[in-house]
Amino acid sequence: MDTRLFDASQRRQVRRAAARAESLTAGFYCIPGREWPRFPYDISTLAYGPGPEAPVFADVVRMVPDGAGDAVAPALDAAKERRAKREHYRIRLRDDEILSAVDDRTDLRLFPLLLYVLTHELIHVVRFESGTALAPYDAPDPEARSVEESRVHAITRQVLRPAGTPWLRRVERLYC
Repeated sequence: MDTRLFDASQRRQVRRAAARAESLTAGFYCIPGREWPRFPYDISTLAYGPGPEAPVFADVVRMVPDGAGDAVAPALDAAKERRAKREHYRIRLRDDEILSAVDDRTDLRLFPLLLYVLTHELIHVVRFESGTALAPYDAPDPEARSVEESRVHAITRQVLRPAGTPWLRRVERLYC
């Protein structure tokens, strides 16, 4: 069976959710727009390269260009693609898992799920890059990573509180 990928309309929702997630995260951490380059990231879907191992919705990987400065895969957003020529973080979305979750539940919508997932992953980017993570990006200790993951879930709920909608609250109840 072929892997399900986001269609054009769903990719627009990814971009919209990413912009909203960045705005909410910036507001929470008091990051002015001119400071976002300190937290370089791009977003990739399964159409652009490998994603995280199922059954997760997304993960963050540190991207280090090869000696020629080539990006590993094209970014979903052209503006972010320019950052791909240097070390940065890549938020890898798992289209098929996200779409299956939405299809399997009548009480779940794509945009709120994407907003939660992207906000969560952006918080990881900010925490890894600023050195405030309880476990560094490459921490070998699973317990330390688990504690960090729990902390990021709690922060994600705080960041999304101003955007609280019934649909978003359902996502939080299901996945937090």
